[in-house]
Amino acid sequence: MGLPVGMRMFLVAFLASTTAQPSPSGECLCVFDIDRTLTGKQGAESSCPADAIQPFIWDAAYDGGILMLSELTQNLAGTFCHKCFLGIITAGTASGRWSAERTRLYNKLSAGGKLPTSKWNPINGCVNHGSPLVTACADGTKQTAVPGIQQWYKENNGAIIADSDVYFFDDRSSNVIPFKGFPYNARQISCDSRDHSHGDAIGLCGARLSEIKQEPGVILCNGKAAEGDVNLVEFEDGHYRNRTSVIV
Repeated sequence: MGLPVGMRMFLVAFLASTTAQPSPSGECLCVFDIDRTLTGKQGAESSCPADAIQPFIWDAAYDGGILMLSELTQNLAGTFCHKCFLGIITAGTASGRWSAERTRLYNKLSAGGKLPTSKWNPINGCVNHGSPLVTACADGTKQTAVPGIQQWYKENNGAIIADSDVYFFDDRSSNVIPFKGFPYNARQISCDSRDHSHGDAIGLCGARLSEIKQEPGVILCNGKAAEGDVNLVEFEDGHYRNRTSVIV
């Protein structure tokens, strides 16, 4: 003899209440490199018509010159990152503390996504010291800075950001490959515009809107690292050494 209808309904409700249910926060985190990701090569406006010159704002990276913003930085609101919290992990310093470059980047990012602070990490390195804007985090180690940014948003905004909802974007394969084996997502950008003077190791025009995709995994341009990126290492802010020669 079966259970009465009322008892069956009670048991269904009871089991449903005691079964663990996922509690999706819906939060996501987009993290960007700066040089040749949020920016383009200074003085390369003819090669990068979608980039925008920022008059009178100095960008100290590489050869130095007037700041050029990539297509992405100008139009971040047109990407899925518009709904996400934002962070920066760069090997450079965005032209140093209190620079006009830092101010311009903050203004652009905060207008296009969720970036609730204009404060930059006061201490260089990958360890978080009170900001989602991390500078001087060495190439190849940027993945180690992600947990600190997640924790900052948890403590300051109550945001629980799952590892699988973190999306990192960088022009260098040597910064994307190390994300393999980690639960985050990472994508190389500036795939169609590479700086030939640096052996195609770095981007030229920076990130395009079409490259900012909410897709899982670790994804490289053409599925492999650029040969020129293997030996290119930064020895000071914005200056690189290729084994035997110095590239500035």
